[in-house]
Amino acid sequence: MFYKVCRFVSLLILSVLVLAACGSTSKSNKNDVQGVYTGKELAEYNMYINFSNNLKGEFLKTKENYFANYSDADLNYVTPDTTKEIFIPNVDQTHQSINDLKEMLQKKATLPLKKTAQSLIPEVKGEIEILEEMVDYYETKEYTKDDFRKAKKLHDSLLKTTKKTNSDIASFNKEVDKLMEEQHLAKMAELKNNGDTVTYSLIQFIEDAEAVNVELQNQHMQAVNILKLDTCAYSLKYDKLVNTYTEFETAIKDKEKIAKSGFSEADLRTLKAKANQVKIDGKSIIELVESKESIADDVLDNNTILAKTTGTPEKLLHSYKNLVSEYANFPALN
Repeated sequence: MFYKVCRFVSLLILSVLVLAACGSTSKSNKNDVQGVYTGKELAEYNMYINFSNNLKGEFLKTKENYFANYSDADLNYVTPDTTKEIFIPNVDQTHQSINDLKEMLQKKATLPLKKTAQSLIPEVKGEIEILEEMVDYYETKEYTKDDFRKAKKLHDSLLKTTKKTNSDIASFNKEVDKLMEEQHLAKMAELKNNGDTVTYSLIQFIEDAEAVNVELQNQHMQAVNILKLDTCAYSLKYDKLVNTYTEFETAIKDKEKIAKSGFSEADLRTLKAKANQVKIDGKSIIELVESKESIADDVLDNNTILAKTTGTPEKLLHSYKNLVSEYANFPALN
């Protein structure tokens, strides 16, 4: 779960970077990276991202919950307990993103994701139709008339296609991630070429902070076992974050650079405070490990308290997410 949260935040950063490019006219850079999308290409790109996000955040979770509640270990249909509410969530956002995407694809779509999206849409749409039929079936209590025969038929239909659809969704999401990374590189190159060291160093700090969080995840570190941290590997990532913070701190002292970034001085004071908290929480982990002082059991049992407890990965992640959320909301990015 820890990595999934980090990755979600990373994708948020990449999305913001591209959305911030609306006013740009750049289509190439010295490193031969695909330039930042604008105009119709940007609209198309954002639709693919929206579709991908809905697949991950709504569609796949709905299917996962369905099979968890209405099938056995072998995924064979299990008749639900009719004394309790039989509930299957709607997937309206995914359905709408498909409709939007189909309309756009009928026009002049040009990005590399076009072919994969065109192939995937019918698969997802077919399963949505099954899920919607299930919703109607259970809401109208049609099972009282046919002893769940249609429910089993719908279940088997969904089970028959879900493995291939899930695999194709994974491939599509992988392509989306790759394209987002390319756009991220293009945007960073654009910032550097334009001399916007404030935004560049801030984004770099956020990325370095993510790398620190991912290092903790790779070591399977949580508050309960943080004293087992490999501090050498962790410090390599953390020291890079400290250096980037210094670069950001230096950049925001220059009023000309601030003006070039589009942020106000008040904006940057807020962002600096959030970034500094990440730096402090990262350092606190090293200090806790060096002190060999374990986290109290009553704290370990409360996730809310853990996110506020000095020296825990949970607190670092909480501060990191606060920084990204603050960054994403500033008008300078729009």
